Amino acid sequence: MKKLVLALLCLLSALAFGQEFEIEGSKYPYSDIIEWKGMGALLISEDPAGVSPQVNLTLVGNQQTSIWDQKFTPKNDEYYYISSENARYVYFLDNLDLVNGKVYFNQLNSAGNVKSTSVSIGSAVNRLGNYDYNNLELINVVVTDKALVHHFRYFEKKSKSVVEIATFITHHNFLCYAVEIGSIPQAALKSEDIGNYDFIGFQGDQIFFAARDFQNRAKGWNVKSYTSKAKSLEGYFIKAPENLISIENIGFGTTGKYYLKDRTTIDAGLLTFINSKFYLVGARKSGGNGAGLTLFAQDGSEWVEVSTMNLNYFIEKKNLKLGIYPMNEGVGYHLDHNGYNKVSLLTYSPIKESAHNDFTERTIFNPSSVFEKKEKEEFNVILPEGLLTFNTSQLKNAGSVKFELIK
Repeated sequence: MKKLVLALLCLLSALAFGQEFEIEGSKYPYSDIIEWKGMGALLISEDPAGVSPQVNLTLVGNQQTSIWDQKFTPKNDEYYYISSENARYVYFLDNLDLVNGKVYFNQLNSAGNVKSTSVSIGSAVNRLGNYDYNNLELINVVVTDKALVHHFRYFEKKSKSVVEIATFITHHNFLCYAVEIGSIPQAALKSEDIGNYDFIGFQGDQIFFAARDFQNRAKGWNVKSYTSKAKSLEGYFIKAPENLISIENIGFGTTGKYYLKDRTTIDAGLLTFINSKFYLVGARKSGGNGAGLTLFAQDGSEWVEVSTMNLNYFIEKKNLKLGIYPMNEGVGYHLDHNGYNKVSLLTYSPIKESAHNDFTERTIFNPSSVFEKKEKEEFNVILPEGLLTFNTSQLKNAGSVKFELIK
């Protein structure tokens, strides 16, 4: 009897903490895997011979079978996966820079429905004024809860200024709206206190941009927000903490900024907005040759230090290369400086220590990789039900693959 009870306890314990299950193989071997944050893992399979251009998607999550299977056909060999925390859609873009003023893409919703179309961004921008869409410089592409957002810069030769332009393609009807965020004289950008605008986050139908600015003898950011139909909402100035080190924003996560590696920007800190609150990731010098990477949370008009990662050897002549990915649990980051090239997490509440994992290209498509210490072959996805794990060594092999859900 005691042995039976013990056996049952062991079985219940195993079921409570880890369930391994198998996903059947597809027509072609699974060649890659990407994370849809909060939804699960997307297995990708394609014709290895390249005869069929079709891309097959299989969503794996909190069930012991695949949730759904879907497919789309990109126009080119290369396509770009765009997703964000708390956004109900993901996109596979066929092009980043416009093609005859258009962007081509495949939209995927949480039910597994795919819509393939193109939208004329150039026409929307032309309604703003005499802008040649061929001269728009794309800075970022992001997906929000209501729209697919493009951020462009336009160099106005006559006034010698940089015009910041955003376009919003609504998810449901693919209508495109455009707005001028602001115009900054090129001469002013030579000041370390003045910067270009960047997308910093969204909340429902409020989409935020911010630019480094100097007002009333204070350094900070000029913040503006818009709806998905380009209607201007509130704007204000946010002061910056003191003594911040310059950061080269290299982008991190599944946004256009990461793909556009040749268009990095320099800033004093990386401002972000998520779940109705402003956060800032900034760096400061510490004792000796050290520096600290700190997550600040806005509390009224003040910044409160929430969590810090210490960098022991800081080379002042080299920029701190940093990209961030805001999530519900904290701000994930990729830091590349003086031999440290890792991803980790600055949490919204203090913890003793965060995991630091080596940066790989797959990390970009696996935001949850910042939560747990893992091997390079591991692909971890945080779900409401627990941790979904997958060994990437199974990829490119014919047949089924195995996952484990640790509750």
